[in-house]
Amino acid sequence: MDVLTRLAALIIAILLAIDAFSGERSETVRVERHSHGARWHRDDDYRLHFAGGRVESCAVGWPAWSAWRDGDEAVVDTSRVFKTCDGIRRADEAMASSNLRGWLTLLPIALLLAAAFGWIQFERDLRAERRRWFG
Repeated sequence: MDVLTRLAALIIAILLAIDAFSGERSETVRVERHSHGARWHRDDDYRLHFAGGRVESCAVGWPAWSAWRDGDEAVVDTSRVFKTCDGIRRADEAMASSNLRGWLTLLPIALLLAAAFGWIQFERDLRAERRRWFG
């Protein structure tokens, strides 16, 4: 792998680690509208759209989608770098939250760091494969 690819992998891994393990940012927003996407091959998509904050919308489940009305105030927890929606609260009542996002990000971080340090090589030497098959 060339130097630029390894440097890009290192930078992406650092950004993912900062996003996953830095503290959440909470902001108060207003629910602007609801959207619903019906899918026959998997669960339906429910999304709340907000006004007055950094995050534009959050994917939620049916209970949270039906509990909020347009114009309601909500406290949205977002990540610092990529602005992903980590949770929605009304006062102290958590309506939707994703607790495992930081821990599930460890696998891509580890793969990118291994590629950046040269422990994983993604290119193959085609001449070595030809020698093995053709003698």
